[in-house]
Amino acid sequence: MKKIVFVLLTAAIVFNCSSDEGKPSEDNQLLGKWQLIEQLLDPGDGSGTFQTINSERVIEFFSDGTLKINGELCFMASEVGEEERGTYQITSDHTADTTHDGEIIPNTSDSRSAKVYFDLPLSGHLILWYQCIEPCGQKFQKID
Repeated sequence: MKKIVFVLLTAAIVFNCSSDEGKPSEDNQLLGKWQLIEQLLDPGDGSGTFQTINSERVIEFFSDGTLKINGELCFMASEVGEEERGTYQITSDHTADTTHDGEIIPNTSDSRSAKVYFDLPLSGHLILWYQCIEPCGQKFQKID
């Protein structure tokens, strides 16, 4: 009986521990390139909706927890420009202090505390939420 308990406890520890906590796995749907297709600007009363936008803005997520974008990452913009980089982590678990699926920390922002949050809704799109007074976000479609 003691051997069975020992085996069960060992198995529970092995399968519940992870050294990559918060890091996306190789098969994560977030990995790859995403292109900006819609943008949300809300006047502050909750009436804003996502509107179609033509942009060459692309963000790419890598399996090592890094990302790059062909433009500004700290603030919502649709223009492309100099490449910026950052890190990201998945936060959609019961211990996270956010209701979003993850957060991005830009390497180039003046303040390292400036974060961009993201969600991966069932629609299959990626939505980036920027720190604004009113809701503002961008919707991306996977291209690679």
